[in-house]
Amino acid sequence: MRAFRVFLAAVLIALGAGCGQDVAVSAAPLLPERPGGLHLEEMMPSKAEGDPVTAYADGDRTLAVLVTDSEDWDPPYGGKPVKLDRHEATMGGSGRHRWITWPDKTSQDFESFAVLGHGLSDAELTAAANGVVEDRRRPRIDDGRLPDGLSLVKNGSLPVGGWRAELGGTERVWTNRQKRARIVVSQLPGDADMEVLAGTTVSGERREMRGTTGLSGGDLLINGSLSMDWVHEDLSLMMPKVRLWRENGMIVKVSSLGLADDAVDAFVEGLSPAGPEAVERARDSILNYPPDLLFPPDDGDGRPLRVVTSGRLGERAWAVAAGMRGESLTHAFRLLSRRDEAIDGGGSTFGEWKAAYNRGPMVIMREVTDLGLPSDNVLVGFAAAGVVKVRIAYQDGTSEELALGPESVPGGVRWFSAEVKSRSFKLSAELADGKVTGTVRRIP
Repeated sequence: MRAFRVFLAAVLIALGAGCGQDVAVSAAPLLPERPGGLHLEEMMPSKAEGDPVTAYADGDRTLAVLVTDSEDWDPPYGGKPVKLDRHEATMGGSGRHRWITWPDKTSQDFESFAVLGHGLSDAELTAAANGVVEDRRRPRIDDGRLPDGLSLVKNGSLPVGGWRAELGGTERVWTNRQKRARIVVSQLPGDADMEVLAGTTVSGERREMRGTTGLSGGDLLINGSLSMDWVHEDLSLMMPKVRLWRENGMIVKVSSLGLADDAVDAFVEGLSPAGPEAVERARDSILNYPPDLLFPPDDGDGRPLRVVTSGRLGERAWAVAAGMRGESLTHAFRLLSRRDEAIDGGGSTFGEWKAAYNRGPMVIMREVTDLGLPSDNVLVGFAAAGVVKVRIAYQDGTSEELALGPESVPGGVRWFSAEVKSRSFKLSAELADGKVTGTVRRIP
């Protein structure tokens, strides 16, 4: 089982509760005027599951206690051992951000507690950690252990971990995987108290943005390992850059990977509320995502990825990329939808490309049956260099020609793909000399 690491970086900044009166609530999603070379990949309600969080504040001095889940516990990056009254814990942080965290050994789900402070001394944070009431559904700090002046702001639930900006409301994802760049925008209705709670997901400082005071910094928890889609030689691009503010009764969180701070700021300033027509145009743009930008430049093992086939049917579009290094081939699959989340269909690597693959008229590389589509699957395969047409036929008598992609190594094969109507179908290939054959080889 793959172990997930939880790194708790320098954490907790939140805004004070006295922020004035809210303007009229508007649920209009924010969309960018100029996305800066990024393309919309998802637009959907967030399905994020929340972790319990309780926040306390006194001006910009803040404190939070939360429960977080991880498949395996690994001490947070940058921390040092510290002895609490009841636990061996880890303490760390930088500047005005400090944190203490420890695993809950009574939990069978590998849950952990964390106490996060901003503007508090180590002694105040340690005293608060010793006063934690270890209720996994509603973690809190005993009133007698709270630092002087701090009082309860809000108890709630937020998805505080991961590489996304999820707040539990609506979510939009813009990417350019060829450049390994990603921005996620999440909105959640909320008042000033909710803003304080949401602020516990950000390790940053207060600053002006979009005519208000928000937070600018990094993510509270970095949960899980990055796929090769987001790996950069510049490690600073692999750390999430976060902006969080409240606008028109909505808490807005922007989280990015693979972008410099100035690019994130330009994206944030270019956001505008979108009406129903603009939202539908944006959904349409998902299916127009340039296939060549849907995959990183290589597969992580030095095989450059190139789109070899793509398709679109109804409210879905997909693309397949492949690459060679020596005699080893990698192929990857990705599916986009106007209304559902994007699906990374994975892929596979073959240790050795066999000459026999070039000689067979058609090879089925994959039948993707686990994508939750109304049809049975997405078929992916390739045809030998001498094939000029590939056709799929069904039992009901209907058939269609499948588009062949550009020639690709090895042997000049051409890939094809289709969302098929049923599991009962036949493929046929027309060769350059006019001969038609139904010979198909399958690679498991």
